[in-house]
Amino acid sequence: MEFQYKAATHEGKVRHGKVIAESHKKAVARLQAQGLIPLSVSTLGQADAWRSDAAENLYDTDTAVKNPFSRLAALKLSIRRRVRTKDLIMFSEHLATMLKAGITLNKCLSILHDLTENKAFATVISDVHNHIREGSTLHQALAKHPDVFPVVFINMVRAGETGGVLDVVLDRVAEFLSEIQELKDYLVSSMIYPAILGLTAIASILVMLTVVIPRFADIFEDMGVDLPTATSIMLVAGDFLQNHWWLLFLIVAGSLILFKYVISTPGGREWWDRFKLGMPMIGPIILKIEIARFSKTLGTLLNSGVSILAAMNIVKGVISNNTLKSSLTLVYEDLKQGRMLSVSLENHKVFPSLAVNMLGVGEESGNMPAMLEKVGDMYDKDLKAAIKSFTSLFEPLIILVMGLVIGAMVVSMLLAVFTLNELGI
Repeated sequence: MEFQYKAATHEGKVRHGKVIAESHKKAVARLQAQGLIPLSVSTLGQADAWRSDAAENLYDTDTAVKNPFSRLAALKLSIRRRVRTKDLIMFSEHLATMLKAGITLNKCLSILHDLTENKAFATVISDVHNHIREGSTLHQALAKHPDVFPVVFINMVRAGETGGVLDVVLDRVAEFLSEIQELKDYLVSSMIYPAILGLTAIASILVMLTVVIPRFADIFEDMGVDLPTATSIMLVAGDFLQNHWWLLFLIVAGSLILFKYVISTPGGREWWDRFKLGMPMIGPIILKIEIARFSKTLGTLLNSGVSILAAMNIVKGVISNNTLKSSLTLVYEDLKQGRMLSVSLENHKVFPSLAVNMLGVGEESGNMPAMLEKVGDMYDKDLKAAIKSFTSLFEPLIILVMGLVIGAMVVSMLLAVFTLNELGI
């Protein structure tokens, strides 16, 4: 079988080529035997497909470095076009692979700059590289680009640098981002049919309100018959949509702008995060995400020799929900006073009792990192099951709501017809 590969040498040069091997594993082993660091190995057809997908993003790195105007243009492009999750996953995986092989961080970033096909992301990596050479740590350099690297990404890198396990944490970041991307893809694919169904139902409702019911009203008006109350309500709604649609648009747009402003304030964000945790079905999913993230990151740090206080101080930055983050701040203060982690988590009701009891067992047995990993894996599985249940319920719920709305409109029209029969017309 023929494979196409991308690999780096220990001098920092990137090589492309083909290798013949019986399997993917043996192809990787053959490259390693040649003193190369495999970055990507795939069958020839898959490699061609990947290359065609990225062809539109080819980038001349020498021109970008020498020409400041092209660099500025690329930076502007990075603002207009967000870096895809796939780019961040590849960045994390490749950087972890090269660090494990003993390549310096400066050389790794230089290689990644040449490897990256996305113009905007390549420029960001170049800027990160410049900050590293000026004396910044990696997480400080990444923090210069908050529109590209999520807060969770930056804080996990910070955790890896603090614990001296940057390569391990980068693998964890890549795994975490892959799970998030898989989750997004799953949600998108699950919502395609309900979305089509919903759009079709909305279009049907608009046609009935603006075309069908008004014609019925004209017929009744010509006959001098009073419309039933239900039909009159539908007629008023149709008139409003026809004559004041712009007002409805302004109300919706204004509400969205006001909502975004409110959640951008500290108090508003705190309220919104607390509200999300209290939502049925959505709240448990968010909590499971945060528990899995907390457990796996804390377990990695403790397993790397980081003290519990230092690890907790770092892990607080990994949690995205402000309500949980505030509770973990109280837990951190309790730890400073000598209290056990499981006891503090239970007192502040941060996590469910199952997770707290498992952590308590880990503390008593002296195997806290392993227990944290188990808690994280358990809640990862629960998360997938919860999402599957949510999407399976969401589809029939949309059908039910739309069916009730359209059914109510049909009934209002039938009431008008029945009125004609009663009058003997």
